[in-house]
Amino acid sequence: MEFTELAADKYRKLDKSTQDRIVKKLRDVAENPKRHVTSLRSIGAFKIRVGDYRLIADIDWTEEVVYVLTLGHRSTIYRH
Repeated sequence: MEFTELAADKYRKLDKSTQDRIVKKLRDVAENPKRHVTSLRSIGAFKIRVGDYRLIADIDWTEEVVYVLTLGHRSTIYRH
């Protein structure tokens, strides 16, 4: 599991309970990525749902590494 600098900055700004939920979800994703991710075909990445928040990630299936590109509230995360 790796965070981009942008994703890490946004993560640090979240409240502790949301951070804890994201960590728990990322542990689940690490165990079984295909079960917890949905493809975003328009950008060739994946989304991970955590309550009202979404994580946009790229997955290296051969190395089994999840790269969290960005994250945010579902109302704003998909805006350009």
